[in-house]
Amino acid sequence: MNQARSLRRPAARVGPWLLAGLGAVLAVGACGGEATIPAPREVAGRALAVPVDAPRAAALPDGHPQLPQVPLGEPASSDGHVGRAARRLTVDQLRASLLAATGYSWVASRVVSDPDSANGVTALPDADMLEALAATLGRPDYVTSTNESIEPAVTFAKLANDAARSACRASVKDDVAPQGKEKHILRYATPKDTLASNPDAIRKNISYLVLRFWGRQIEASSVELAPIVGLFEQVTKAPGNPTEGWRAVCIAMATDPQFLTY
Repeated sequence: MNQARSLRRPAARVGPWLLAGLGAVLAVGACGGEATIPAPREVAGRALAVPVDAPRAAALPDGHPQLPQVPLGEPASSDGHVGRAARRLTVDQLRASLLAATGYSWVASRVVSDPDSANGVTALPDADMLEALAATLGRPDYVTSTNESIEPAVTFAKLANDAARSACRASVKDDVAPQGKEKHILRYATPKDTLASNPDAIRKNISYLVLRFWGRQIEASSVELAPIVGLFEQVTKAPGNPTEGWRAVCIAMATDPQFLTY
């Protein structure tokens, strides 16, 4: 008998919070009331359907089939923006972008550790500075960090500016040299062209650089090029050397948010 009692499981205890909840439910049911269901909260970035008869649909040619409803991000739930927020380039993306736009990256002299050297270090004349400063620019070392930081910090802006100056200086110098290499900066203008002597070539070359650096197609006669044209003219007048103007334009484009973000 005692053995049978010892095999019984103890009764489960009901917490006071559960009893209070059951009491509230029974009270609502006894009073015949209905529980109020809160309205669903707006989900950030939810899509809205654009009606087929939107004004832009009227631009379709006659006989063109009607387009289906196109979902677009709602600005009201996306802090006034449609689509995702801009992202900063990573270290590898910055190097690849500079190479594609200018043909050069940030190369400088740097002392690095070398176990084979007598004093343990070696001075490299052409060290990859973006690789050397990758941890500072946000690349994880998988010891103290595992996620790549792409915050638009002041340190990134400073080092990206240094990288742009180095790459643009080398690219313009290479374009001016009398060689048969592909020109990256001075594609439609010569090193002696100025805004006064050949304005069409200057504006055409700036329009080409806007497409090369920012991926934007802007006509050479557009007023949108006025700030860049003004920068070229102002820098060219100071030393009297158009190549300095092109170097300044290159640096300005390579440090613009349109180049450093995507």
